[in-house]
Amino acid sequence: METILPKISSSLSKIWTKVLNLENSLFPALKEELRLDELSNKEQKLIKILDFAQIEKNITVVSLTNTPKDREEIARAFIAKSVYNLQTTRDLIDRLHIDRTLRVLCGWRYTNDIPSESKFSRVFKELSDLNIAQKTHEQFVKEYLSQKTFFYNATDATKIPLREKAVKKEKVKKVKRKAGRPKKGEAREAIKPKILEQQKEMQTVEEMLCLVSTECGVGIKQNSKGNKEVWIGGKLHISAVDGDIPIIAFYSGANVHDSSVSLPLIQETSKRVNYLYDLQDAGYDADIIREFSTALGHRPIIDINPKNSKELKVKIEVQKDEQKKFEMLSLVQSSDTHHYNQRSMVERVNKYLKEDFGCNTIYYQGATKVASVLAFGILSVCIHQSLKLVT
Repeated sequence: METILPKISSSLSKIWTKVLNLENSLFPALKEELRLDELSNKEQKLIKILDFAQIEKNITVVSLTNTPKDREEIARAFIAKSVYNLQTTRDLIDRLHIDRTLRVLCGWRYTNDIPSESKFSRVFKELSDLNIAQKTHEQFVKEYLSQKTFFYNATDATKIPLREKAVKKEKVKKVKRKAGRPKKGEAREAIKPKILEQQKEMQTVEEMLCLVSTECGVGIKQNSKGNKEVWIGGKLHISAVDGDIPIIAFYSGANVHDSSVSLPLIQETSKRVNYLYDLQDAGYDADIIREFSTALGHRPIIDINPKNSKELKVKIEVQKDEQKKFEMLSLVQSSDTHHYNQRSMVERVNKYLKEDFGCNTIYYQGATKVASVLAFGILSVCIHQSLKLVT
């Protein structure tokens, strides 16, 4: 590792230059075209996100007969749906009919040009199958953030409740084994390795994710108050760096353990940006994850999961008491504690995504569509938070 300080790269000045061009040239031109005295904060935010995303570049339509229409406009409209915090496609269409500025920004001049709800649904399925939002997000990170070095990469999973039935799994009867060594000539089935152990031997992110189910399942998680939360749906696993910027996100079923997506997240984030520390909570407490992070040149700081060890539980309680005393006396804590506290950045990304960018309630069904809705939200959050670095 060359340096422990983040590089001030040209990518930030590139973003700043583009923002200045937007404010000094595009905003006045739009106000004159739309006959507006001033653009609202929401409209300015949307214009910047649309201009940086350039989602049109990822939509290629090849047709020998009739060329499909409205693909680019609908893709821009789904970004607007996230930015305007709209929960349903019906809400989006209603807003397009009454908001002339939003309509023009998406690409339609007249209300009669706006497609029907059924066409929005068909096109969204196409965009989801092609992973348009995910590709656009990856390109933005590559163009504007790949040359910058960040201090922290925080990983976490957030629950995604859905309105669909959980997929039932066939119960596999466990064969009871007698304690001790097998008898001479007795054949026993080998114990199937856990997902983390299998992923350890894999080279690509695609191989690792093949082991992760995306089917709707039942999730059980312990909240910060110690109470169990149960939901039906999925999980979104996010890696976020300094500035609350999400770099990568993977969708899985609700019954998938957080640690099962840790290695793909670390590997893909390492490809896209440079960073120093991996920050994870006790749900990721595994030596395989620590070794994987270290092998990629990072320093893992992962909270300890006491599991069923009474000794560890007592030790953790003593450490918490010491930490409270340090805070009361305003004394310096250990550096690891200071670093680990920065993990809250990924929790803030979860909050932005659900409360500010239209992913609080998802009405779509099917893993591909749900993942696409979340990807449009992640794309919008990523660009919005990146712009805050320079503005």
